[in-house]
Amino acid sequence: MSGETAKQESGWTVDTLKQHYDQRFADSETAVSAALVSQEKAVAAALAAAKEAVAKAETASEKRFDAVNEFRQTLTDQTNTFLPRPEYNAQHKALEEKVDIVTKKMNLDRGGEISMGKIYAAVGAVGAILGMTVLLANNVFG
Repeated sequence: MSGETAKQESGWTVDTLKQHYDQRFADSETAVSAALVSQEKAVAAALAAAKEAVAKAETASEKRFDAVNEFRQTLTDQTNTFLPRPEYNAQHKALEEKVDIVTKKMNLDRGGEISMGKIYAAVGAVGAILGMTVLLANNVFG
């Protein structure tokens, strides 16, 4: 006989089949449990890394904001030391009037002639007055 008509028994019984499926189910439960433990560890590691990244980002932001605040304070200090335009204009106008008075007086003294020496003297006087005004303004407002 070739075996085509022979009756073959597989050796499986209801008990062996149940035992086989119970073993496969237990193996599956073990694999799923191991995968869950592995996933929990991976999630915990990712959460710890995220917390560390947030802490570093907060520190960097604080440093940046400190630098911005320092820059703002520098600008405020600098602005407080500048001579205000209305005050400068008033002082400049007063100086122009004084120069005009000195020029007219020089013209009257010489009969209308202005020498180069007098021009240099007038320019030097105006420069000295301007220098003193700026120094006084810096001392008063500085």
